[in-house]
Amino acid sequence: MIRIAVVDDHLIVRDGIGRLLASEEGFEVVAQGDDGSSVDAIIATSKPDVLVLDVSMPHQGGLEVLEALAGRADSPAVVVLSMQDDLAVVERSLALGARGYVLKQAVSDELVAAVRGAHRGSIYLCSEVASAFRRSPSATEPSLLEQLSPREREVAQLIVRGLSTKQIALLFHTSLKTVQKQRQAAMRKFDTPNTATFVRRCMEIGIDGTGDPHHVK
Repeated sequence: MIRIAVVDDHLIVRDGIGRLLASEEGFEVVAQGDDGSSVDAIIATSKPDVLVLDVSMPHQGGLEVLEALAGRADSPAVVVLSMQDDLAVVERSLALGARGYVLKQAVSDELVAAVRGAHRGSIYLCSEVASAFRRSPSATEPSLLEQLSPREREVAQLIVRGLSTKQIALLFHTSLKTVQKQRQAAMRKFDTPNTATFVRRCMEIGIDGTGDPHHVK
């Protein structure tokens, strides 16, 4: 059972999201809040696995909550829910540790998929946001994809999906050191200093984490 908390300052939206998620098999909505300032109490009392969080709220918005949660051992996986399709906001959310970004107009199956993905540790962007990434200027650089070796491309796909270096090493039946080198090589070729930026760059050129690399059973 995936325990979910929903934080949104609009009552009708919050209740609707709560009902949608509660109706899904394997989901339990354990708490709701109307402002980012309620998140600490929700985590302490309800211990959600996934937090569905609005970006724009009075007093404390979603990005401020993500900043406060960064590095906390008890932090749930966060799916950001927003009216904003600004790629700068999406990238900032990912850089602060969000595992998903879903536009409010895309709520339904995409939110359910994002919650499941966040709980698994993968990154999920709703289709409209993912498409916007691919249309961004750096998406016109096909040579970036060509710079990766086949194995580096597979590693990149699994990083986008949210797997750790250790998990990738286990899947490929290889050493942790080998995967670390492949990960570092891919990030260096994409000139990306951190995982969030690397994930965005991958999505821009069509590495979206869906499907299975051909070596993964």
